[in-house]
Amino acid sequence: MAIQRSSDLREDLRIMGATAGEIDALKRCPTPPSISRAGLRGYIYVILGSTLGAKVIIRQLRAVLGLEASFCFYGDEDGRYQTAWGSFRLELEEIGREDVDAICATAAGIFDAYATWFSEPALRIEG
Repeated sequence: MAIQRSSDLREDLRIMGATAGEIDALKRCPTPPSISRAGLRGYIYVILGSTLGAKVIIRQLRAVLGLEASFCFYGDEDGRYQTAWGSFRLELEEIGREDVDAICATAAGIFDAYATWFSEPALRIEG
């Protein structure tokens, strides 16, 4: 299963009426951490882990955004990425043991980058 969070988010925004120009104008994370090969599983942990609460997150977002909102970014309400999480966990237990420090450092670096990025004031796009 391919995990395409950026494509999924773009599709959600398009479905909910955003133009290509508005989507392209969204601010990207300015300081993504570098990811070593040994730390790649830390990145996967962050990306897959963020889909685990999909049912709860989607229920809350749907209450705010309405029934017509799209939530491809979260996999879907049925946990489209749940199988990938199980496979990832097995691989991590079997293969990831030798890279624990790099995996943890990468995951922490991504969370730190998100925290910095999300703490910056948002720019409003008037339309």
